[in-house]
Amino acid sequence: MFRLIQLHTENGVPRIGVDPDGYVSARTALARYRSAPAAYFGVGRFDHEGTLAEIILDRLCGPLGDCPRAASVVHARTYQRLCETCAYGLDVLTVPQLAQLLGIACRLAPVLARSGRHAALEEASPSGNRIAREFPGRVTDAIWRLELCLELARTPSAVNGLLIGVGALTHRDVLDLYPVLRTLAEELPEEVREELSRATTRPLSPAGVAGLRLGLSTEHAP
Repeated sequence: MFRLIQLHTENGVPRIGVDPDGYVSARTALARYRSAPAAYFGVGRFDHEGTLAEIILDRLCGPLGDCPRAASVVHARTYQRLCETCAYGLDVLTVPQLAQLLGIACRLAPVLARSGRHAALEEASPSGNRIAREFPGRVTDAIWRLELCLELARTPSAVNGLLIGVGALTHRDVLDLYPVLRTLAEELPEEVREELSRATTRPLSPAGVAGLRLGLSTEHAP
């Protein structure tokens, strides 16, 4: 039996959430996962006793899967999947390291051929990587936030950096920065703000975590 799973950190300890719907094959579960990659971490394989025996990580890079490169590592705090380019300069875990941390076997899913906008290999958004690295130390800078919002409007895939940056904040950071985070929420491009507001109905997803930490809710979505 296969089920979609969520992975988040609670007081520094990784916690796994399990979706109630079951699937008879990993392929079927992955197809469901790929329809909403920001809502889940991956696919869990459960044995006949209902114990989580293995975690299958998709190779879509970033919480929204917008980067065309295959993911190979995960962020050490948010567990978001990243390719080598997007992971540059960030604190990451390899798949074997993640398996050791969770005490559960982990493996990467097969790479699917891309179509449409991902058919040709493109460079991952360097701005998203920079946003993720700079976010904790520069979010209080009004000029930096303005540049962030302009970049999000120009490059939609840069939202991955925003999700990683917000998600990597400690609980103490969120408390200290909350007024600034609320201000940032109001400054975000309307499309981004509405997307994060809708995502708060999935509080364990990367987008949901970011939305809640920015003080958003479904009341901010149309």
